[in-house]
Amino acid sequence: MLTDEGKRRRATLDAEIAERIAAFKVEQREMLGQLAEVGVHVDMVNELPNVPTSDYVQALPILMRHLRREYSEGTLASLARSLATQEASEYWDELVAIYKASPDRASTGPGNLPMALAAAVAAACPKNRLGDLATLVKDQRLPHRVLLLTPFKKRRGRDPAVANLIDELRHDPALAKEIGRWKILPSQADPRSH
Repeated sequence: MLTDEGKRRRATLDAEIAERIAAFKVEQREMLGQLAEVGVHVDMVNELPNVPTSDYVQALPILMRHLRREYSEGTLASLARSLATQEASEYWDELVAIYKASPDRASTGPGNLPMALAAAVAAACPKNRLGDLATLVKDQRLPHRVLLLTPFKKRRGRDPAVANLIDELRHDPALAKEIGRWKILPSQADPRSH
């Protein structure tokens, strides 16, 4: 049971959330109309990352166009997270450019654009561009590089070049903890002498 102070805090928080949602709906009105025209019906774009990509794949060009526009960080982060899918691979170069240009700063509200862009770059990376992604993950100036590891984690047991990259990245202070959590695959185990 909440105290009176707890009830006041809860009411304040609920009011702030309602105000934020209302602001998202106002700023996204045009975009939501365009999404509806291609059969994607959501109350706000912030819902799309929770929807299977197959339900909105036809809207990816619209989402990419709007990612280039001026919106609140929360809306832009939701757009980027909506593009964090292999189906957005045709936009990979542009996602990379936006990610590299996105300053790593403390978020001033809901959403973290640099983090969402890193997730989009990793998820949308075409298989034939893993070398370019490796260059990005090694660039210590980029924010949230740990998210760029995802495609390499999936391929580490099948590709010797990826395994070598992981061994190299294991010494990067920003990545070592995450890589250290990964299960060691049989192909990565040290051979034991008999």
